[in-house]
Formats: sequence, structure tokens, C-alpha cells
Amino acid sequence: MHDLIESLRQENPDKRLSTLKKILQDKKIRVSHQRLLILDYLITHPIHPTAEKIFKDLKSKDPVISQATVYNSLNLFVNHKLVKELDFNMVSKRYEFKRPSHGHFICESCGKIKDLEILDMQKPDILKDYTIDTIEVIYRGLCPDCKE
Repeated sequence: MHDLIESLRQENPDKRLSTLKKILQDKKIRVSHQRLLILDYLITHPIHPTAEKIFKDLKSKDPVISQATVYNSLNLFVNHKLVKELDFNMVSKRYEFKRPSHGHFICESCGKIKDLEILDMQKPDILKDYTIDTIEVIYRGLCPDCKE
């Protein structure tokens, strides 16, 4: 999935939207212009945005988009495992296009969130009889900009 996301980011917008349309159809999700806009935004803005940020940024592209549409679409995408809802104990939940397990660094000063590839996200032996749905690794501290 990580390779899919990277290749989608490199595609021209028309091809990317065509691919996203196919992804929605494969998940049996009704395709709409606004749903495509939201998914495209998540692909092209890997900044872990809040629903509010997505709404604000897309409002200029689509003046009729509503906050409810953004929230409802994000919930639909989360339920179909297309988008991951991230709760970092912050005021608002964050969202990202679903990809394989990875970690995050959160700057405690500016709130910037950075993806981290973690090579060994294996289940510890002590949990061998447990079913694991997700593994979350979060580092917190100061980013280089805030450290100065």
C-alpha cells in the first residue's frame, strides 16, 4: 500500500482521480466528486490533517462542500479501512490514507507530525496468543525547528 500511495502522489491529477475512483468502486463506496476530493487531499497532503483543516482547504476548490460531508466521508473511509483515524490525545483527531503500520513523531511544541518507517513492528512473543489489530509507535519531543 505504501508503494501505491507514493505512485499516486506522482501521478497527474486526472490519472490519480481515476485510480481513486476505482479504489472507491472496489470498496463498494458510491463515488462522488467530494469523496474523490477528500481522498485526493489525503494522498497529496501527507500532513495528518484534521477534518477541520481538510474542510477549510477544500472549501476553496468546492464552495458547496460542507463540514458534515467531510466528517461523514472520513467516517465512511475509516469504516472501509481506506483512511486511518489517528488519536494522539490531541484536541482533534487526525487522518491519513491507510498504509502499512508505521510510527509517528509528534512535536510537542508546534504539533507537526512526521511518519516514521519502523522496520521491526513484530508482535512480541508474550502476545503470541493474542490477536493484534494495530501497532502504534509514537515518539514525542521537539522537531529541529522548535529545538532551536
